[in-house]
Amino acid sequence: MTKMVPIAITILSCKDRYVFLKRRNPPYEGLWSLIGGKITLGEHIQTAAIREVAEETGTSQVQSYDYRGMVSERLVNSNGALTAHFLIFVGFAVINDFRTNHREGDLSLFTCAEIESKCSQFLPSDYEMFKWFREKSKGPQMHEAELLHDEKGYHLIYYRATTNEH
Repeated sequence: MTKMVPIAITILSCKDRYVFLKRRNPPYEGLWSLIGGKITLGEHIQTAAIREVAEETGTSQVQSYDYRGMVSERLVNSNGALTAHFLIFVGFAVINDFRTNHREGDLSLFTCAEIESKCSQFLPSDYEMFKWFREKSKGPQMHEAELLHDEKGYHLIYYRATTNEH
């Protein structure tokens, strides 16, 4: 049975560029992704986000954390079966230092232009989250995404902002 998994991820600014992690392990292996991981039972979102940033980057300090919104992300296989459902709490923070290697993968800095030109190398939903949540809005946003995982990789089926209209 597939469980819903709460995740805290953070768009990280470092010296006028952005930190991404090239994932070594499934899901999303081989793709650049935002920094983050699972929220443990009883842990608050901001605490989890800051912990994950510190663990994955080795930074000496996480500054100016700001919660930006949430994404309900479904991962399906080529038969259309749901294989994972993530509730992703997206934040933004600033760091001044990081190590380039972590057990989860390699970290690197990118400008916005580099992210745009290499978008096929990024996890499609993280690329969309980066575009939507990088700039501060008037309040938290809510989005939905669905990714297909097949023999050719990960493909974005949809990514959309949700509305209050029904």
